[in-house]
This record gives sequence, C-alpha cells and structure tokens, in this order.
Amino acid sequence: MSKWSIVIVLALLSAPCLAQTAQVKPGEVVPSEDALIPDLHSLGLINGQVNIFRCGCPMEEIVKQNEIATQPVDDLLPQAEVRLARMYELGIRTIISFQAPGSDNEGKAKRLAQEVALEKQACKDVGIDYIARPIGNNGPNSVETMSDEEVLKWLQETSDEIFDAAKTGGVAIHCSAGHDRTGIVCAYLRMKYEHWPVDQAIAEMRRYGHNWIKFSNDGGKTSWHEQHLRAIAKMLEQDQSTAAPAAQ
Repeated sequence: MSKWSIVIVLALLSAPCLAQTAQVKPGEVVPSEDALIPDLHSLGLINGQVNIFRCGCPMEEIVKQNEIATQPVDDLLPQAEVRLARMYELGIRTIISFQAPGSDNEGKAKRLAQEVALEKQACKDVGIDYIARPIGNNGPNSVETMSDEEVLKWLQETSDEIFDAAKTGGVAIHCSAGHDRTGIVCAYLRMKYEHWPVDQAIAEMRRYGHNWIKFSNDGGKTSWHEQHLRAIAKMLEQDQSTAAPAAQ
C-alpha cells in the first residue's frame, strides 16, 4: 500500500459518515459527494469527458480552523496533503483555481494567499498539476466589472484549458466556496457544450450554492454572474446561427 493510500485510509476512518454529517449550506441544495473534499461534484458526461469535477477550495477549512495568520504554511502541509492525496486517489491530476488573493481586506487577502500557497505546495507533493486562473466576484477586473465580452473570453479560455487537461487525467475546478465563480464556469460549460438553455444552467448554478442575492445589482432578483450568462447565451445563439449555413 502506498504512503498516500495509508494516509487516506486513516483520514477517512477518522472522518464522520457523510450521510450523517452532510450539512446543506445557505443557498445550497446538493451536499458534497465526498466526506473529505468540500462541495465535490462530478459534472458527468460533458463534451465527451467524464472526469471533470467542481469543488470548494480544499484548503479553506484547514486555514480557517487553524488560524494560521502567523504560522508558516509548512506546518499545515500534512493536512493539506491528505486532502490532495484524496483527490489524486479519485483520479484528479489537474486543479484549476479561480481564487484571486488580492483584497482590500488585509486579513482576507493574507488568508487567501496562504490558501493558494498551501495548495500549490500540496499539489506538487502529491503529483497534481496546479493551474491558476484568478478572477474575483466583485471589484476591479472582476465578474462584476468586466464586460460580457471579457467574461466570455475568460470563460472560453478557461474551458479550453479544462478540456485540454482532461485528456490526461481528472480535472477539478474551484474558487473559494465552489459556488459562484465555479458556478458561472460550469453554467457556461453546460450552455456551450451540452446546449442547455440558459435558464436550466442558472437553475443548476443556484442549486449548487450560487449566492445570487449577495452578488446582485437589481435588489436580489438576479446576480451579475447570471446577467453575463444571459448575454453570453445570446452570443452563442448568434454564433450558431451564423455557422449553420456554412455547415450545410
């Protein structure tokens, strides 16, 4: 039995049963599919691939629980490696993170930087490729302030990277909670590659925890993530209608 297999077995034996402990977070209906990895869900068959997953940041809980504002990241590596080794056991070979450490809140910025540094090192230790595609939910150069065209460009570049990585192993995408930035990426994948109607893609995004009220500029009716998706859906429809005659 490998070193990581032993670590995983010990960790799972000490973890409470998922069926007994799964707690549905505000705005979330579907609990995580794994007892160790937060908000882990398979996207199923998508664009010919069955090895793409979404999740919350595997490091967030570790950093928050240990309050390591003054501790070196190396002190938490054993716990981080347990989680990343679990993902390796699930076949995941690439993690694409949307976390953006920059923040006006000094404490939050420091915590996010620690999460990123910890995950990068743990990925390296267990043999998982780590790719950073940082973007914020709000503020300058974020989903809130970018144009529809800019968001579409980021989404398409990200999806290209996801499917390219999926050729050689499982891929997990995440932001912090795995609900909002991860949600808009997954919704785009559904619309672009599975031809889901935008309403269906948004419904799934909300079901998996998207906080449309928090990121709303219309009194909580919809989020700017969803507004982008509706605009992008029209762009995709236009692209398809333009390409149709050429294909005939």
